[in-house]
Amino acid sequence: ASYSADIVPASNFKYKGHRILGTPAMTAGPTLERVFELLSSWRPRGPNPTASDLATFDQAIRQANRERLEEMGDVIHEPAPSCTTHFNVVDEEGTLVAVTQTLLSIFGSRMTLPASGILMNNGIMWFDPEPGKPNSIGPGKRCLANMCPTLLEHADGTRFGVGAAGGRKIMPAVVQLASFVLDYNMSLEEAMLEPRIDVSLADMTIADDSMSAHVKNELKELIPDTTFAPRTTYPYNFACPSIIERSGETNTGITEVMAYWADAVSA
Repeated sequence: ASYSADIVPASNFKYKGHRILGTPAMTAGPTLERVFELLSSWRPRGPNPTASDLATFDQAIRQANRERLEEMGDVIHEPAPSCTTHFNVVDEEGTLVAVTQTLLSIFGSRMTLPASGILMNNGIMWFDPEPGKPNSIGPGKRCLANMCPTLLEHADGTRFGVGAAGGRKIMPAVVQLASFVLDYNMSLEEAMLEPRIDVSLADMTIADDSMSAHVKNELKELIPDTTFAPRTTYPYNFACPSIIERSGETNTGITEVMAYWADAVSA
């Protein structure tokens, strides 16, 4: 009954001449910012990510996640979420919005607010049940979440909205998609079709098995604990992202499913 939403400014930071706006406080936004800080001196080796570039992503994301779990809270026991939605909107004036909302598990807490019909989530399980830690459960506390809606402004003025569903897989996906459009100047479709890695598991890296044999072999040498898996709708291995763009007065947008459908049709 005493709960109220906090309205706070977005984080706003520079990355190689580009601008990134993310979510602050108890989200994956601060970890995303830390990843880009770690990537600030890195430069791509070619027009597409090489095995070395992917290993750099892996190292930066793992370091930022280690710091997150030590300083912000431990969500390592979080189950694979099933009911998260992310969407991006851009209007005719170029205003961009990126929104992530979750029930966490299927049907959330399975309780419906009588006046609105809205299902309540069961996000209390994001708390650490062990006392004495940054994310330990307690009265009046807010839990650490994985949501990571992000706005990007390329140095050339092009703007993007990006985010994903997928629990701890969200932030690694957003980092790579952001890098694809900022560092590699990829189109939305190119960025969405580019094979990614997932770094959400402590004991292995999962890589898209559509990578070339050459990249797979090099990646396996650089990161021995790499396993290869397909991109599937569910269960997903690499989150479920979407991205929009405002270039001049033109709006475009794409989801991962749309990108693969278009690629299959053209093939």
